[in-house]
Amino acid sequence: MKHTFQSLIGLCALAATMLCQADQADTLPSWEALEFEERAFWATANSRLSVDTSRDDEWRLQAISSVVGNSEDVTLRFDPVSGEVVSRSRVSKGKQQRLKHYEYATDYVHRERRNPDSKAKTPPQEWQLVSTREVPYPDSKGNRVVTASYLLPLLAQRLQNSEPGTTAEYVVHTDLNFYRVQLTSGNGVPIEVDYQIDGGERVRGTRQTRAVSVTIQPEGQLADKDDFSLMGLSGEIILFFDRETGLPLQVRGRAPRIGNTGINLKSATLRAPTA
Repeated sequence: MKHTFQSLIGLCALAATMLCQADQADTLPSWEALEFEERAFWATANSRLSVDTSRDDEWRLQAISSVVGNSEDVTLRFDPVSGEVVSRSRVSKGKQQRLKHYEYATDYVHRERRNPDSKAKTPPQEWQLVSTREVPYPDSKGNRVVTASYLLPLLAQRLQNSEPGTTAEYVVHTDLNFYRVQLTSGNGVPIEVDYQIDGGERVRGTRQTRAVSVTIQPEGQLADKDDFSLMGLSGEIILFFDRETGLPLQVRGRAPRIGNTGINLKSATLRAPTA
């Protein structure tokens, strides 16, 4: 009887492991890195997203953006199945330099800010700690997953093949604010593309797309000025995905001083097929 019980435990553990692996396989993106570009008047903005899926229990996303002498480097650790963020770091450089690091606990976000020492060239992790703060989650968060805006393209890509009108809701944390974000799948429009695959093959022409819209509203009362953005875009945001490849081709929204615009895919590094 004892051996039978232990065997059942082993089978249950094996089944749970296989189920977890299957869930993660379903969530694997087709890409390892994406680069987007927006040109407007005298400025060019670039964003690069890369995701490391080498660990089964935790993935890592890096987002590097730059425009007119300003840049930011964001690193996220998150749950690969739910998209829930575990930690986030943002290094901003330009007129003002700072590091903000966030650890996501059960009831609050632990926030640290570090400023560089002008007399020494040290890595951001060794900059002077100038403040710490615990930011409580809003009471209305409920059971929704807390994530970050840079993860939305990855989460939206999982939704793109759903029936039009299918939704998923998340709570997005920025700095001191929280937002309720709803992703909704739908039909896209033809998109003109010009991007490279793996640094070689160039894809040009018109591609048919599926769309995922991003609807944003404050989750509770904002603690600071409105600061939600996705790759620098706000307002009504729509992501367009290639119907055949699933790659995100364009992100549309409102950019400061420009108005409604689109950020286009410029290059994609594809993930090697799994065995």
